[in-house]
Parts: sequence; structure tokens; C-alpha cells
Amino acid sequence: MVHVDPSTSEARPGLKQVEFNTIASSFGGLSTQVSSLHKYLLSIDAYPSANTSSILTSSSLPESKSVPSLAAGLASAHNAYGASRASLPLCVIFLVQDPERNIFDQRHLEYCLFSDRGVRSFRLPFNKILCHTKLSSERTLIYTPPHAPTQPYEVTTVYFRAGYSPSDYTSSDDWTARLHLEKSAAIKCPSILTHLAGSKKVQQVLATPHSTHLSRFLPDQSAASRVLETFAPIYPLDNSEAGKEAKRLATHAETANRYVLKPQREGGGNNVYRKAIPDFLKSQPESHWAAHVLMEMIEPPA
Repeated sequence: MVHVDPSTSEARPGLKQVEFNTIASSFGGLSTQVSSLHKYLLSIDAYPSANTSSILTSSSLPESKSVPSLAAGLASAHNAYGASRASLPLCVIFLVQDPERNIFDQRHLEYCLFSDRGVRSFRLPFNKILCHTKLSSERTLIYTPPHAPTQPYEVTTVYFRAGYSPSDYTSSDDWTARLHLEKSAAIKCPSILTHLAGSKKVQQVLATPHSTHLSRFLPDQSAASRVLETFAPIYPLDNSEAGKEAKRLATHAETANRYVLKPQREGGGNNVYRKAIPDFLKSQPESHWAAHVLMEMIEPPA
């Protein structure tokens, strides 16, 4: 997002990274419709011409290609898997929540994967993994559609649109099911290591002011500096020196007003903002504070 430092009138706009999602990033399907929406509204004169004639034209509304691009990525994984080891037809699994709120977003990707790439996919609720899949002795993941029990498929790729929220893990069976998938030969999107790399804690470790960790991955100082400029400062809420500074900032309404408190969660709706932070922390045992990171707010211009 575009950020302008509100503490100085001389600040120039810059780009700041909100976060780095490595699992179940949504709305690739729905976003393809936005350009079409604006083109339709433009064509029926829904926008005031006096205000838009110079900036809003058909040519200024480029087509979004996120769906074919995402489908191409899944198809690449599917093809990289190679031939069936069990002499079965191949498929991609969309691992979804039950109930699934983003089904229409996912359908665009599902249809494109089949129509453009010829790759068959199935939707599998996270809580039904052990019911409808099994592992062979060679770690081949076999999926049997409940509506067609006589036709099993070999799974090339598991695309996670679930498995990132605590609500997905209601019993030990759900953890067993995740391990079941991770042990399989199917390509995982994301792998467990990539999933963990996208956590708020990893982002905080790299973005904490004066952190030395970024240079481990970007030894070129010039490149590291350019990347660091895109990070908003993020602090732990632990007993380190940076954590003590974060606690001081987070427990006073005046300073907390510039920050957002983020738990180690994905899927939205879990953050605590600005002056609400001190009272939220008071309601939690201090031993639980380290489950959060404190991030300086990105302040986009109006």
C-alpha cells in the first residue's frame, strides 16, 4: 500500500508491504470481474462524464489475468508431478473449508483449470481428508470421489484454501489429516515450510528495526536496504529489547494510535487497531502477548 509518514509535512509517498500471504490468498477469481464491472458501468454512462472523461476510458481499464495466471501455476505443478504411479487418472484437489464462504472465487479458477488446461479438479473439505483419501505404500495420494466410489484418482497437487485457521483443527484427526497430506508425494501449495514462512512471526523477525536477519538472506547491502524500505516497522511482544519497546508503545493510547496488533492468524478479522490496543492487552494475560506482533500502521493518502 502507498504510505505517507503523517509525522512530517515533507514526507514523500512510498510503498509498504502489508504482509506476505503464502496460503489461501483469496479473490484472484473475483478480481478478474472488477475491470469488466467498470467497463460495463462506463458503457452505460454510470460515471459522471465531467469527472471521468480524461482519466476513465476503456483503454485505462486493463483486463485482469489473475485467473489464467493462477490456473497456469496449478497446471505447472500438475504437469511437474509426472505420470501416474498407480495407473489412475490424475487430478488436483482444492482443499476447502466447510462451509466455504469463498466458493465463487474458487470456481473461476476451477473452471479455467479444466477449460484452458484440461486438468480435472475436485473440492475436498478439510474435515473429510481421511474419509476420501488414502496413501499407498509409495506415498501416492489416492482420492475417491464420494459421488463416484468406483473411480479413484491419483492426486498430483493439493491446493490449500483451508488449513490456516485454528477452527480448521477441531480434533486430533484434523492434525493427523494434515500430516497425512504432508507425507504424500502430491505437490502441496503451499508446502508446510512455505506456509510457516508466511506467518506474522517470520515477517516480524525480518522487519524489526535493526534486525540482522534480513542480511542472512540478502547479503548484498544495497538490495537489503531497498527491501527494508518497503517494511513497516514490526515488533515482537516478548522480553527482548525490541519487545520491551513494543510493550511501551502498545500500552499507552497516545503511542498505540500509530500501530496495529496482529495475532499469528490468517483469514482477516483478527487484528486490533490503534487506541483499542491498550485495553485489549489489559484483557489478556501478559504471557499471551507474545502471540501477537505490533506493526506500525500504513497511512495511505486520501
